[in-house]
Amino acid sequence: MSNTNIKQNDQYNVDDAWQKIEPTNLKDFFKRFIKASYPGQEIEFHGASRGWECIRSTFDIRFEKNKNNIPVEQRMMKETILLETFAKEADKYFSSGERRLIEVANFKWKKYRNTGTAFVGRHYRLPTRCVDWTSDPLIALFFACRRDFDSPGVVWWMESENFSYAIASQWMPFYGKKENIEDDFERDFVNGNNKNILIRFRYPEWLERPTKQKAWIIMSGQYDVNHAEAIHRLGVRKCGRFIINPQMKPFIFNKLDQWGINGATLGIYDSCVEKIADEIAGRFFKIK
Repeated sequence: MSNTNIKQNDQYNVDDAWQKIEPTNLKDFFKRFIKASYPGQEIEFHGASRGWECIRSTFDIRFEKNKNNIPVEQRMMKETILLETFAKEADKYFSSGERRLIEVANFKWKKYRNTGTAFVGRHYRLPTRCVDWTSDPLIALFFACRRDFDSPGVVWWMESENFSYAIASQWMPFYGKKENIEDDFERDFVNGNNKNILIRFRYPEWLERPTKQKAWIIMSGQYDVNHAEAIHRLGVRKCGRFIINPQMKPFIFNKLDQWGINGATLGIYDSCVEKIADEIAGRFFKIK
């Protein structure tokens, strides 16, 4: 079922690719969500407070908001400067684990344009090519309900083994192997070589925020990528999504808080680093 790369020619329809479940009341929602979330096999989840028709990185979303057809070279330059600026301006506020990740990657690649900087920036709302997934359905539900109370939220899900098999099948034409390609991808990333692939990265266990959120990352080798479509084109078929009515969001959010799923337990709080990341994003994209 898996393709050797991400084909772009076949017709794609999100409702066919990611089966939609849209409960109409809270009781029905929790009944169906919990039942689907624990089917006896490992499932991965992505929660988004809006944008139920696609999954895009925050970096690509920023360019969409600008509504400009910006060339790859300009995007690459902005991405590079964005990561370098964040690494330098927020440095004194990083935790020891965050500084360790960024500085070790900088020693290795001699650039702050690396996944280490991107990983840390992603969890402080810096626009990056990283898209977060989690192994905990309630954490994904938290992120789907915490903002944008006038828009539907969504929890995307996919079967982990199906995804792992599908994503590995694309790497052979590019790297001549189906595993241990992280350094190969990183080398391309730091040097600005864009390839039509996806890759999964695990956060190191010493990073507090992503560890609490049971999070991991999918990155694309290119810009302007709909991850939902790209994952489908790789051959993932055991997948779907829950659409959350805007009126249900506050009630679900409060229920999760009662269950201990909240900003405090997930390591989300106002911080100097988050404010710096937000200011840098506004400065570089001229929007908030």
